[in-house]
Amino acid sequence: MKTITVDLVRHGQTLFNILDRLQGWSDSPLTAAGLETADATGQRLQAVRYDHYYSSDLKRAIDTAHHVIAANQFSHAEPTQLPDVREVYFGSFEGADNDSSWIKAAQPLGLHTQAEIIKQASFSAARDAMHAADPLHLSEDGATFEHRVDRGLKALLDQSQDGQHLLVVTHSTYIRSLVFRFGPQFDPLTVFPGNGSVTTLQLQSATTPAGFQAKITAYNQQ
Repeated sequence: MKTITVDLVRHGQTLFNILDRLQGWSDSPLTAAGLETADATGQRLQAVRYDHYYSSDLKRAIDTAHHVIAANQFSHAEPTQLPDVREVYFGSFEGADNDSSWIKAAQPLGLHTQAEIIKQASFSAARDAMHAADPLHLSEDGATFEHRVDRGLKALLDQSQDGQHLLVVTHSTYIRSLVFRFGPQFDPLTVFPGNGSVTTLQLQSATTPAGFQAKITAYNQQ
């Protein structure tokens, strides 16, 4: 049985974060504050000996990873880019105003916000609601997103040796999805992962459909 530890870091603040726009597979640059946050995260993690660095293949995550890695005392290796740890895809809502987009997605359910959908149903149901509201139906639905996430986690586990410690720079909704599933002691409904925050995931090989068991041991450490 193989067990690994994964530190999930949310990228630094971006322009779309300031504008409160949905930023799934789209990219906007890190702000000056975002770069400072990435550097500060690197300082907090500088004494951690990571066996491998990963990031999503989106520029805001790659840029954050470079700043975090630059401070590490042990290795300045390039991060491996994994598309499967990128943010959820918002389809036609990419770049749109966050609140108004979720009002449109929630209205057919008699609701108003993403949080209301999650509270009444589930995180996956919120993905389904946005997919249904998307005029082109490009937004990832719940099952599609979860399958991609599981595939990425299994790849991390398969590529690692027992006991290894990984750094993965990724995104807010991606991290929250894992906490909803594997961290029942935490509250990702009202507490979002901050830019530069660290969430720790333990992955263990198992004879489950996904090929692993997972547990969140720390959330939104800043």
